[in-house]
Amino acid sequence: MDKSDQITTRDHNQRLVLQALFNAKETSRAQLAVDLNLHKSTISSIYRDLDELQFIEDLGEGTTTETGGRKAKMIRFNRQYGYVISFDMGRHHLRMAVVRLSGEVMFQALDNVDGMSVAEVIVLMKGHIKNHKDRSHGTKEGLMGVAVGIHGVVDENKVVYSPFFDYADVDVVSELNQVTTVPVILENEANAAAVYIRDYHDYFSRDKYDSLIALNIHYGIGAGIIIKGQLYHGMQGRAGEVGRSIVKMSANGPIRVEDLYSEDAMLERLAILTGQQVINRDVFVNFAKQQSSVVTRLLDDWVIGIAQVTYNIIQTAAPQVIFIHSRFIAEMPELLGRVVLAYQKMNPTSESEILFANRSVYQATLLGGAAIVTRKVLDLNNLDLKFKHQ
Repeated sequence: MDKSDQITTRDHNQRLVLQALFNAKETSRAQLAVDLNLHKSTISSIYRDLDELQFIEDLGEGTTTETGGRKAKMIRFNRQYGYVISFDMGRHHLRMAVVRLSGEVMFQALDNVDGMSVAEVIVLMKGHIKNHKDRSHGTKEGLMGVAVGIHGVVDENKVVYSPFFDYADVDVVSELNQVTTVPVILENEANAAAVYIRDYHDYFSRDKYDSLIALNIHYGIGAGIIIKGQLYHGMQGRAGEVGRSIVKMSANGPIRVEDLYSEDAMLERLAILTGQQVINRDVFVNFAKQQSSVVTRLLDDWVIGIAQVTYNIIQTAAPQVIFIHSRFIAEMPELLGRVVLAYQKMNPTSESEILFANRSVYQATLLGGAAIVTRKVLDLNNLDLKFKHQ
């Protein structure tokens, strides 16, 4: 083996050890050697390097023993190594979270951006970064990366299209690089939500899903697609734009899925039907709780429409599971059962599951973005990682 091959092998083994440390609640050098099928001397050498870089947290002696009867020193990835800042750049709100590399949220903030331009929202983002970038938050390295969830199409770290903000003359990455030198990564919000489900394993099943879809029903409708454990972007990042699917043609042009069933569309439809202003989701939900016949009929249509969207996605991609992210369902939980029932009538023999990731409906994009940036800064892309909520 020549020197370059030796370096490549060592780098590969070091990434495997770091992955194992990251995923473990606790482990030991001896256990790493067994789990990774590596010689103890290889593990010891890599351990020394990672420990010198402060990637390793010493948990003290365990209850098990090493060969010879000595108790093993338990270790894991250093959860105080560094943190990332993650943004969800929505139409009405800018969400922000400070997240440890290991996945735990340390701080969150929410800004109302209704009516703001993209330039004004970026000023808010810069302010958040400035407020935190010189603070360690108890970590060794401090801020190591920034993620931005975009409600639109992203390709090569640039916004290609968004129905909510005009990004035509704005380079988000360059703007944020004016206040920080750490990597800044843009990702479609539904894609980030799918990564969240994959990396945080936010589901009750003990089975590991390596083929899943996150269907985000918010101001628009989009799908994040995981195939064989990997995020699928499609050509120019355009995969998953299911909200732009055409339902039918009218005299005024195509009618798309999100023209009918997105949150904004439902609020607008209710306002037209009632002749009253429906300014936000809370007003809509209050109408529903009053058992308004108008809202009842509207929700009946929404249930069938979302079931049809789900059916079409499953027929196309055949995932193991679709996770529906919908604030309507979060606030009216009975809607999920109705969507599932409507779907089962359309496809009684389907083996794909339909689930609602309740815990993540407001955080999925933030935490998925944080996971994407963490993978980059640790050079652990394409490896199975298990991020922690707490």
